[in-house]
Amino acid sequence: MIKAFPVAVTAIDWPLLLGASIVMALTPGANQLLSLSNGFHVGVAPAMTAACGRFAAFALMVVGVAVGLGHWLATSAVFFNVLKWIGVAYLSYLGVRSLLTAWRPKVVSPSEGIETTQTWPLLRREALVALSNPKAYVLFALFLPQFLHADGASFAPAIMLAGLAYILIEFVCALLYAGAGHLLGRGRISLSRQRWLDGISGSLMVSLAGWLALAKRQA
Repeated sequence: MIKAFPVAVTAIDWPLLLGASIVMALTPGANQLLSLSNGFHVGVAPAMTAACGRFAAFALMVVGVAVGLGHWLATSAVFFNVLKWIGVAYLSYLGVRSLLTAWRPKVVSPSEGIETTQTWPLLRREALVALSNPKAYVLFALFLPQFLHADGASFAPAIMLAGLAYILIEFVCALLYAGAGHLLGRGRISLSRQRWLDGISGSLMVSLAGWLALAKRQA
């Protein structure tokens, strides 16, 4: 496989892949909303540490596609539907909780939150959102291969390189979202500002849950 990597590099349509990946990664989704919210509440560094859970989940998906699970992941109706409803339930839970938090009776300082001192809950949430979203599996199983001109021994290295490129782009976009959240929360964090961000984030997550509930598996 190592010898196939030089061939894999030339088998990728890099301009199209990078352009499409930037658009995909910048599009607001559940994980990007988490980076925005985490950046607001706990800062950029903890938000990016938490995002490592998402990147680890994405890396597992890329490896799965590389070893031949991509077709099964993209075409299994049972697998897709199970993941879909898990994702709907989890996104709904996060959205409703954020909406309820938006009506907090007083300002909550980040230092008062358990997630400020405990990285694991944030990281776990990012990983669970990524793993419970069937569209993420489809992205790696169907989206990335469209930019490859590889088959046989060169396919696995090519899809891994393309997946790595996408994850790096996702990292930069997550940093932008976390930075935007941090800028929104700079200085004195007013109650109205906290309510605004939590309300918007919660509404968008509930909307994403509804969109996912209506999503159909691609044939």
